Amino acid sequence: MKRLLIPLLMIFPFIASAQNEITDDIIIDQIERMTENSENETDFTDLIEEYWTICENKININNPDELNQLIELHLVNVFIVEKINEYRRSFGDFMLFDELHFVEGIDEMTLNILKPLIIFEKPQEKERLRAKDILRHGRHQTIFQLEQCFNEKAGYQDVSDSILYQNPNKKYLGSPQKMLLRYGFSSRNKIECGFAMEKDAGEYLFTPKTNDSIKRLLGDKAYKTIDFMSFHFVLNDWKFVKTLALGDFQLSFGQGVTMGSGLAFAASGGSLLRRTKKIRASKSANEARYLRGAATTLNYRNFELTMFYSNKKADANVSVVDSLGEPLAVTALQQTGLHRTYGELIDRHAITQQLLGGNVSYKGSNFQIGYTFHKTILSCELNPDPRLYNTFYFRGKTLVNQGVDFYYVFSKFAFYGEAALSDNGAPAALLGTTVQPAGYIDFTVLYRYYDKKYQNFYSNAFASSSGTRNEKGLYLSTSITFAPQWRLVATADFPQSDWIKTTAYAPSRMQDYNMRIEHQINAKALFLIQLRYKDKEKNGSGDNTYMRPLVHDRKTTLRIHVTYPVGNDFILKNRVELSVNKDAQKNGRCYLIYQDIIYNPENQLFSFAFRYALFDSPVGAVYTYENDVLNAFAIGSFYHKGMRIYMLGKVKLRCGLSINAKIGCTIYSDVDEIGSGLEKIEGNVKTEGKIQIIWKI
Repeated sequence: MKRLLIPLLMIFPFIASAQNEITDDIIIDQIERMTENSENETDFTDLIEEYWTICENKININNPDELNQLIELHLVNVFIVEKINEYRRSFGDFMLFDELHFVEGIDEMTLNILKPLIIFEKPQEKERLRAKDILRHGRHQTIFQLEQCFNEKAGYQDVSDSILYQNPNKKYLGSPQKMLLRYGFSSRNKIECGFAMEKDAGEYLFTPKTNDSIKRLLGDKAYKTIDFMSFHFVLNDWKFVKTLALGDFQLSFGQGVTMGSGLAFAASGGSLLRRTKKIRASKSANEARYLRGAATTLNYRNFELTMFYSNKKADANVSVVDSLGEPLAVTALQQTGLHRTYGELIDRHAITQQLLGGNVSYKGSNFQIGYTFHKTILSCELNPDPRLYNTFYFRGKTLVNQGVDFYYVFSKFAFYGEAALSDNGAPAALLGTTVQPAGYIDFTVLYRYYDKKYQNFYSNAFASSSGTRNEKGLYLSTSITFAPQWRLVATADFPQSDWIKTTAYAPSRMQDYNMRIEHQINAKALFLIQLRYKDKEKNGSGDNTYMRPLVHDRKTTLRIHVTYPVGNDFILKNRVELSVNKDAQKNGRCYLIYQDIIYNPENQLFSFAFRYALFDSPVGAVYTYENDVLNAFAIGSFYHKGMRIYMLGKVKLRCGLSINAKIGCTIYSDVDEIGSGLEKIEGNVKTEGKIQIIWKI
């Protein structure tokens, strides 16, 4: 397989086709900040795919429900959407892009963001579905993706049967290739359906690569085909059915305190109000953040009723089994979706996780109020190993959550919030307001309180870290267009925890200040300078686990980023990022410098991108987004000192066929091995490649 992949990667000059560099940079900035704030390694593929879906299936500006997706992506604020809707009610549907210049509060920067993402069509009326119309207007897309690290990792090296029998987790059971096959069908935003199949690197296809002893140990835990398979079907706007979803789907109500099954984009200033779709298909191969079953939203005048049921297998660490080997208790639910070793396979699909509930809401022209109720049922007891930090974690088999949410937008004010309870009586609440006294300035104030005892498996509300628990804090932001094409965005966040965390064995606080100046020179050129200061309390050194003094971990980061065109076809991107890290144990200075060269001509058969980056990060890590193949997620997390080079390209062939490919190489100058455990690579060079074949008809 490796011999096949390398020649394919060398055929093409390499890239991703960017829809609009300015809009891309805004999304990239959000993903980078979310990666830096995440306490765990998180896959943001769902969010990247949501953005690319809008790029490929443009938003009808005359459809208010579709227009709300721009708010969810934090590309425009709620006041702009309201002004657009108000203009439509007064003067009728938009016919031309130039009409947007007459909408109050829209500046040139916003127009440049909107231009590549919107279309101008009459809103579709609810109509009778005919099979011939569905097929005539339908679009098909099939994606096959293959990627691999070309260096041999420790987990793929030969291990003798005797050693493997004594330590069955000493070796990966599959091959180093990661494979993905996806198919999707959509028809006029009425129907979408498809499937996805994925094998991660280290997982096997059909039969594990190991001896008979390990196969006997695995027993019925050894799957027979492919590790992950997904299917989705969604029907929109049919009679009184607003949405019907079968298979895999996501749910989001209110501000995500009571129910938000997937991930949500972070804000970079401006309103934090959410007005997203309540039900949407889960089309990615994320093996943890999805629901499987059925959901529907019924619409009658201004009322909407949503009902949902999910029943899926979940990975978990089994601690107690019965006489037949069936789990009686587990210590934790697993989120990685990786099943490469004996231990990971034993945890695979260990329990059944059910979810049932509903939401009812009343929606006016500029306000909404809703109530959400859901119950989670596990097939066996969840009983985490007792630790002081997890004293208030959920224990048991059933959990009930409920909450009330609202938003109200009036003239220059937006109010929004949500209050929720878990069945142990613990509250969680969020309340925010955004004020726009003039079209060039807005202010946001948001307070959240998530009790240390609040328990919820499905919550993605605004927070400084992962998880909606054990946090309270005040968030402030402002966005000021102080001159044509110039914008200042400033935020300040002051979260604190009243109970201990894994990183702080005492109540802790944090201060996070961020200031960014943007200058959009034209539709393809952007200058950005950003200064961020973060002061976070964390565990200091000490022998006693729970008697470590808290120390201040301070990080100051300066980022200068420029995107600019050279001629009609080339885009260049430059970034310089400097940071200073200080805490009681160690201090250090880090930097990241890169040069992007992007060739993306209009109506041409190929495009490519190239990056050359230098980094030095003796303390912590530096993060940067990388261009990637369609719907893929790539954030570079760089430690130590070295350089990173990658090339990415797209070639369009006949009959709707295109090929994307990427090859990247990271060279370290101060280490002799990369990674640890089964992921360890001997040497200081890591090279990986990816190829993607897309067929659209």
